[in-house]
Amino acid sequence: MKYVSELNLDAGLTAIYRQLENELAQLNPGCNGCGTCCNFGDFDHVLYASGVEIDFIVKHAHVPDFAVSDNICPFLKDNNCSIREFRALGCRVFYCNPHYQEVSHEVYEKYYRMIKELYNKHAIPWKYQPFLNQLKEAPRKRLP
Repeated sequence: MKYVSELNLDAGLTAIYRQLENELAQLNPGCNGCGTCCNFGDFDHVLYASGVEIDFIVKHAHVPDFAVSDNICPFLKDNNCSIREFRALGCRVFYCNPHYQEVSHEVYEKYYRMIKELYNKHAIPWKYQPFLNQLKEAPRKRLP
């Protein structure tokens, strides 16, 4: 039974991400693919994520060894996101474009609430903490 719930949870998160991607396509915030956004220290930023998002990443991607203190996403490879399909909400809505930053908070809050509703629907205790810390502590799953 837990397996079915896990599948439903993944499907729900994927649907939220798909809806967000459609909205972002209309907003067209622009991305130059420089990878700067993945260097959290450069922006004096702490990326937060929900536990469900961390589980989703760990389930679908190999998590390389990394130091939280580096404050750089361990999935940044050659200035590109190596887990683009599985990245967290905060990664999906952050763009360097200063004009988009005016609306990014509103977009983030909308989809953050949707992820929180997903938690409630599946009766999961809410977990929302710094991304790198959670990722470092997450049990690693072996990928096929």
